[in-house]
Amino acid sequence: MPIADPDYVRYGGNTSSILVTFSTGRIAILDAGTGIRNLGNDLIKSSHEQFDNINIILSHTHWDHIQGFPYFEPAYDPRRNITIGICGKERMGKDIENLFSMQMQNDFFPVPLEKMGAKLTFLQPDITAYEHQPSGVKLFATKYSHRGDAYGYRIEEGEKTLVYCTDVEHKDGIDPNVVELSRNADLLIHDAQYTPEELKLKRGWGHSSWEQAIEVAKQAGVKQLALFHHDPEHNDTFLSNIEKECRKIFPNAFLAKERDEIEL
Repeated sequence: MPIADPDYVRYGGNTSSILVTFSTGRIAILDAGTGIRNLGNDLIKSSHEQFDNINIILSHTHWDHIQGFPYFEPAYDPRRNITIGICGKERMGKDIENLFSMQMQNDFFPVPLEKMGAKLTFLQPDITAYEHQPSGVKLFATKYSHRGDAYGYRIEEGEKTLVYCTDVEHKDGIDPNVVELSRNADLLIHDAQYTPEELKLKRGWGHSSWEQAIEVAKQAGVKQLALFHHDPEHNDTFLSNIEKECRKIFPNAFLAKERDEIEL
């Protein structure tokens, strides 16, 4: 859930949304949590023509990963084309357009999905690999354990690789599929919601500890690790102490902060 509190200023209190900008200037957005509101405002201020076509890639459809979309200002612009996609049509047996429409029903929100303005396209390709032509950008997906299932993504452009693995639970040791997805990544963004002590009490809740995230990074040989999806009970002081502990074990680890910009 989003947190608005003075003790949560350094790392930020919005839910998950990440902008990926490619060398061509094209963009993609990973998840549509409440962070997408500020992102949408920034895109409008920049007014770049390539932002007229926006791709939003979802890890899964739990509320904290889609709840920001009704406040995504570019979606109200009739000139824009927005594609919202998630891998694995078999994932829930429900299509994502219905899920997005449901959270914007009159009981919950004053504007229905079909009245937003932009042309919205919803995709659920049953694929695990995709290459965009002519840019050569490659995307690979891996399903892993989470309540209702979730997907991690590997995005490659040229020799640079970003891996996004939020909301992942390593049930019986570190998931080898997550390690393989993360192999030699320049940046791995990995769920680290719990401390190792908290994880003992949170089995089955669908998340990782920072210790597990570091183990994935070590096994996969990643260059940088962004610890992600902070627990709403962990304030700035708590998270700063965690970051210090993590860097003792993996010096290139850091806790993701609101509006961080990382160039690969």
